[in-house]
Order: sequence, then C-alpha cells, then structure tokens
Amino acid sequence: MRWNFHGLTIEGTWDAAPIGERWLATFAPRVSSREDGSARLDAAPASPRPQADTPPDLFFNLALAGEAPPSPSVAPDFQQGQLLAYYIRGPEVTAHFPRFGQLQLNLAHGTTQGVITPAALTTHGVFEDLLAIGLSPHLRRRGMFLIHAFAACPPEKDEGGRMKDEKNLPPSTFILHPSSFILVGDIGAGKTTTGLALLHAGWKLLSNDSPILKMDSDLKVLAYPGLLSAYPDSLARFPELAQLNITPQSREKILFAAESIYPDVWRDSAPPAAIFFPQVESRKDHALERLSAPEALQRILPHAIEQWDREMIPAHLALLNQLIQSVPAYRLRLGPEVEKIPAMIASVL
Repeated sequence: MRWNFHGLTIEGTWDAAPIGERWLATFAPRVSSREDGSARLDAAPASPRPQADTPPDLFFNLALAGEAPPSPSVAPDFQQGQLLAYYIRGPEVTAHFPRFGQLQLNLAHGTTQGVITPAALTTHGVFEDLLAIGLSPHLRRRGMFLIHAFAACPPEKDEGGRMKDEKNLPPSTFILHPSSFILVGDIGAGKTTTGLALLHAGWKLLSNDSPILKMDSDLKVLAYPGLLSAYPDSLARFPELAQLNITPQSREKILFAAESIYPDVWRDSAPPAAIFFPQVESRKDHALERLSAPEALQRILPHAIEQWDREMIPAHLALLNQLIQSVPAYRLRLGPEVEKIPAMIASVL
C-alpha cells in the first residue's frame, strides 16, 4: 500500500489482516483504490498518484506477534515510565513498548520495521500512537513537525460573502480566507469537546490528534488523518452523534470516523490563525484570556517536543517559536454551553 502524504510517498506493509484493517480505518479519510483494486491511502487527494516503480520516501512495515520482542540489553537512552523506552545507536533507534511491541527506526534510510502485539490493536489509542511514533522522526527530518493537538478551520465565505457550507450558522462563525485554529490540552481539559463543538458548527477538520507544522514560503498546518474518540458524556452533547449508540454510563471512549458523521469534513492544509489552551471550569460563560508568547511556548512544549530526538530539537523549537510569535495564543476558559464555543473562537479574527 502506498499513499501520497503531503508530497512524500509512504509505503506501508503488514503480515496480518487485523493490522491492515486497523491501518485502513485509521487513515480512512484518505483511502482510495488502485487500478488493480487494492487499497491505497492518499493524505492529499489532489496530489499525483504515487508510481509503483518509484522508490518510496518512507517505508513502514508491521508484523503481528504474541508478545513484544525483548528489549536491547543496555540501559535506555530515554524512558517514559514503564510504557516506552528509546535506545539510540546513531541513526538507528529502537522504541520498545513492553506490552505493545517494538519499532526499529533507521533515520538515515527512512524506514520503520515493527512488531506489535494484539493488545496494540485492542487498547484504545495505542495503534495510532505507534503509527505516529514510527512516522514522526522521519517526518521531522523532512520539515514536518507533529504536535499533539486538535486542528480545525472555520467554514468559509466566497468573495461575494456567500456561504460555501450549507449551514444556518451565525455570521461570526465564518471567515473569508481559510485559517486553522489549534487546540492544545491535556486529558480532561476539554480539547475534544471543544473540537466536536467546532465540527458540529460546520468547521473543517485538519487533525483530531496530530496536526503537522511545516514551513515552506510561510507557516502551514497540514492534515494528519485518524479516528475521532471521546467519552460518552462528551458525545451526548451533540445530537448528530446519537447514531453512535452512546451508553451514557459507560467510561469507555468511543472511536468513530469524522467523515461518517460530517460529510466532506476534511481539509488538507491552512495557515495558522490562533492557538487555544482549553480548560474546563465551574463558570457560567466561556472566556478568553490572552497569553504572552513565553507562556504560550511553555504550555505548548510538552505537547510537541520528543526529548529523545535531540538532533531535531533546535529546529523544532525554532518552528514552535515562529508559530507562537506569528499568531495569538489564548487560555480558553470553558463554561457549559458548547454551542457558543465556535463563535467565541472565531471572534479572535
């Protein structure tokens, strides 16, 4: 399987049907068919189709095994608790997950070879994280930097002021030129509920979890596909999500494809317009508080920088600093009325 990812050709292979099924589901917004009927993923639908006889820019292979391979017999160079450890030998990097598997990255050759366990496919969010961990170091070396955030674009007007989206929405939720808004927050901060409120109001989606920052002639936010997920109490706020058969008492997150609820919801890229750090509070109304550039940079760093990848930290910091210096950042203090969130966010323009 090959797909065009913002100008890069990525080839993915696997040895077990469950991996392929989950991979296709995760990247479903960019799924199309080859002439021979096989699946093809395309993260930029307008881009030329990758040629089968052209070497891929990146190669990602996954195999399924009953348990994770043993970790290297040396101390890790970087460790995140008991969940993940990195072992670095020049351009060769091992990312070891004791429960979920192991990835072998060759940063010089642009390859990732992985072995994952069945638990990686059945535990919420793990497979998507493995894909991002296996791709993001290669993408950084090609000028694309992932950030853990939700990114969306307001509905657009055309030059005559007419709405491009057939929704009866307040005029303040529309803009003339496409721009992207980035939501950054920890678990429980209200990021997903805020993002769903935007989609409910007709906004376009760039990424639920991992938008990409890239500097060409100017700074852009690029799409990164994936499934949406939220707890039932968040989903129950939006009537169009009732078809997901929500059980309000459940504390299990529900996965679903954004395009299954919101047709034509995906956008490929847009320049950044503002950054928001939502936080749920016991208050009557929503409120915005402007953040200084240093405070915004401090808040965004834990959601962007991978500390093990020291070679790329200077470039990553420079790009984040440019983002912070070029667009305003706000603390979004959230009250209970989700339907008012889109207009408040769009008001910063």
